[in-house]
Amino acid sequence: MFRCIAIMASLSLVFFSCSGWAKDAALNPADMQVEVFAALPNFENPKLSPDGTKMAFFTEDEGRRNLVIYSLTGEKPILIPPQDKVDYGAVFWKSDNVLLIRFDLSLNRWIFRGNSDESRMVSLNLEEMDFKWLGRPKRSRSDERVSQYDSMIDLLPDDPDHILLSLDHELDGYPTVYRVDVLDGGRRTAQSGRTGINRWYSDNAGEVRLGKGYRVQSTELNMKYKTVEGDWLDLNDLEWTNHYTFAGFTADNDNTAYVYGLSEKGTTGIYKLDMLSGKILSSVFTMKNHDIDYLYYHPVTNRLAGVFYTDDYTKLYYFDEDLDLLQRSIDHVLPGTINRIVSKARNRELYLILVRSDQNPGDYYFYDREKKSLGYFVSKRTAINEAIMATTKPVIIPVRDGSTIPGYVTLPHGKEAKNLPTIILPHGGPSARDSAEWDYEAQFYASRGWLVLKPNFRGSEGYGPAFEHAGDLQWGGLMQDDVTDATKWLVAEGVADPDRICIVGSSYGGYAALFATIKEPGLYKCAVSVNGVADLVRLKSGDKHYIGGRSWVKDMGLEGVDDKEVSPYHRAEDISAPVLLVAAKDDARVPYDLSRDLYSRLKRLKKPVDYVELKNGTHHMVTAEARFETLKAAEKFLKQYLD
Repeated sequence: MFRCIAIMASLSLVFFSCSGWAKDAALNPADMQVEVFAALPNFENPKLSPDGTKMAFFTEDEGRRNLVIYSLTGEKPILIPPQDKVDYGAVFWKSDNVLLIRFDLSLNRWIFRGNSDESRMVSLNLEEMDFKWLGRPKRSRSDERVSQYDSMIDLLPDDPDHILLSLDHELDGYPTVYRVDVLDGGRRTAQSGRTGINRWYSDNAGEVRLGKGYRVQSTELNMKYKTVEGDWLDLNDLEWTNHYTFAGFTADNDNTAYVYGLSEKGTTGIYKLDMLSGKILSSVFTMKNHDIDYLYYHPVTNRLAGVFYTDDYTKLYYFDEDLDLLQRSIDHVLPGTINRIVSKARNRELYLILVRSDQNPGDYYFYDREKKSLGYFVSKRTAINEAIMATTKPVIIPVRDGSTIPGYVTLPHGKEAKNLPTIILPHGGPSARDSAEWDYEAQFYASRGWLVLKPNFRGSEGYGPAFEHAGDLQWGGLMQDDVTDATKWLVAEGVADPDRICIVGSSYGGYAALFATIKEPGLYKCAVSVNGVADLVRLKSGDKHYIGGRSWVKDMGLEGVDDKEVSPYHRAEDISAPVLLVAAKDDARVPYDLSRDLYSRLKRLKKPVDYVELKNGTHHMVTAEARFETLKAAEKFLKQYLD
């Protein structure tokens, strides 16, 4: 277990504050401070060094992610604060003394003279404490602003000195892949950029073999593929690309790949496919009621090694038989929790296991396979008292057309599920989904005595393409009706007090919260929108300028209805409940001025409205400060209508 420790920050000695590492002493959830829920994890994304003697992980300090290099042999830990105005995105071990670090510029910060949606890949030599920017343009002038996205294509685990790095900046146009020396930054071209290709993929031998993107001035997919014989082919017109999506190359290093697409069960599964013939060689993994979610990369090689899926919790299916055996052994020893292998030492059988539940945001365990020992190490959020957290249970909700939708009810600790003040919390996306996992927003609201319902309305992902695409062009339509029906079901069940229901959401969920007060006057006593789509017309207009944007905006809006009819800004006079609008100025997805302008219009209409503008946090509220200000404002606002 961690204690207060002296940490070397760059060249000067500092002391890391341990105040956030103790369990909150409150016995009543209502006494837990807002800061406890808003805080970033104290221990996040740990990675073991190849020899297993060190660990890199992220921790919170003063509301920002910091990188810690922690010695497992007793040496002083090293804390590396984030550089001014950038954030840590990911970290990888290249060798026992060399780290690869991705910095994200998603907060519109200017340390690299960039703007939003940018990243930089650097190496860190721990012996010399020397940072090297691996993607620096060779021919840029010091006064020339460079917009760039550095993306690691391949860790090249068998090459101790190099990685494959994709560089996408305005000097070169479409991304080029380089073989980069991680110590001196020297590089040579591994794959030149091609018009219409936005992302490159390598095979398990480290050779770039596939490029994906969009055809110029088109919404059509653009794919180029290199055969094992070295010939580049255009895959755009092959029939299989209409039914399956490339996931990654198999370990065979031939013309086979993993792809995902619709299964005979009506959900998305993953398959092994011959790239040239389009023939499915085998079905790798499918589920009856759930899609695969996203891809899993091996903790040592960082190559495709499995898929995540979510039933009520996010779980893993491994392609690797040894990892699968290890997973089943751990699940046998730790029943009743959701367990996942998150890291492994490359050169020894030492593993880090993440253990979590609906009440537990996560504990980390060490597993030494050689010694057959398993033991607790540290908690992901050490201030959270699991014993007084709310429980989250799955529910099946009937809706007006006779079908059902899934959802999750978070019941406040010590409360009976009867006539409770309630928050409806629709997710963003809209093609995202909720689960039973510990969730800082739902847990915070539940700690204040409010029941929380998270409905997975049609349009949510994870339940098959038919369920997800039922939400296409249903903004203010079917998706909204499902949220309404879920609310009325809670009332009919006697769980929710009909006079104390508010609706809260972020992004698309913020849109649903706002439009609920228009379409269902009297159902909700108030609404909170966080980085919400307050003006659908302006959002769609801006989205068309993104790569691929002309494709996804086709599903936004309500079929057969003018966008203004389902846009909260344009229907402001019909908003029937008090509204709180929260917006981050550095939101690169939904411009903050959409919320600001709705606030101004509601004020002119003399509607009850509050507005909180955050300096930073991005669309996803990635800083503790942004989360704190949001929760604090929401609590003050909601108490007027729920208590």
